[in-house]
Amino acid sequence: MILLTGPYIGNFEQEVITFRPYVKWLSEILEYDKMYISTHSNRAFLYADIMDEDHVLPIFEDLSRDELGQTGYIHTSISQKDYQVILKGIKDIIVEREGCNKRDVEVYNLSYVKSTPPMSIYNKKFVPIDSTAVMNVADYENKIVFIPDRTATGSALRTVRDYLQENHDFIIIGDMKTRFTKDNVVLKLVDYFENSWKYMIQIISKAKAVVCPLSYWTTICNLQHTPVFSWGEQVGQHKEDGIYNFNNKKCLAFPNSNQKVLIKMLDHFLGEL
Repeated sequence: MILLTGPYIGNFEQEVITFRPYVKWLSEILEYDKMYISTHSNRAFLYADIMDEDHVLPIFEDLSRDELGQTGYIHTSISQKDYQVILKGIKDIIVEREGCNKRDVEVYNLSYVKSTPPMSIYNKKFVPIDSTAVMNVADYENKIVFIPDRTATGSALRTVRDYLQENHDFIIIGDMKTRFTKDNVVLKLVDYFENSWKYMIQIISKAKAVVCPLSYWTTICNLQHTPVFSWGEQVGQHKEDGIYNFNNKKCLAFPNSNQKVLIKMLDHFLGEL
């Protein structure tokens, strides 16, 4: 049997939270002769612990470049019918490469639906993401990294940014869906599309601490065992013994509160590092 996982055309959040750990789980419980993954070309590095990159088959580049069109497991411009066409094309590539029949290719993927149905934690296996250097990040090492994810209000993000500007050496990173894009050091890079996710994982892994609203960025920090301060709802998932803590003892997940308390807690957290 040839195992094909994907094609995955959704956003980075669900790739890290759902698709990647699902693929890792499948790779360890199924018996197969060869395995392929189909996803965004600039995220092939996420699967370096599973296979060589030549077994990661990329989807159309225009879908990968359009980050704003990626939502949950899907891309807003791709219908169910279009998705089946993409899947057929990927299977044809495998059949030609392996000299096999289509019935020899077993496909596993997330449901291609808008609702982003959750997957059981028992069908996932989380492992740290390879943060092998792809650029010289000496200027960004051991700094406070601020990721202004839109899960928080703009006023709270501005308050945190102003506090960091006054008190700490910090940088701002994030994708096209985060705020303060003019100050984002990653968005300014000429090879943003090709390497931005690698850069951000590398910067997060080498950070003194990360400050961000409670989100999948918090989950990534915990996965990489990077000190992280986050605020928001459902803090229990990221606290000690939470499903997204991954034994990161330097994670402070703080419930929603007024901004004065938020800054006081953040100041204490960074002062204890």
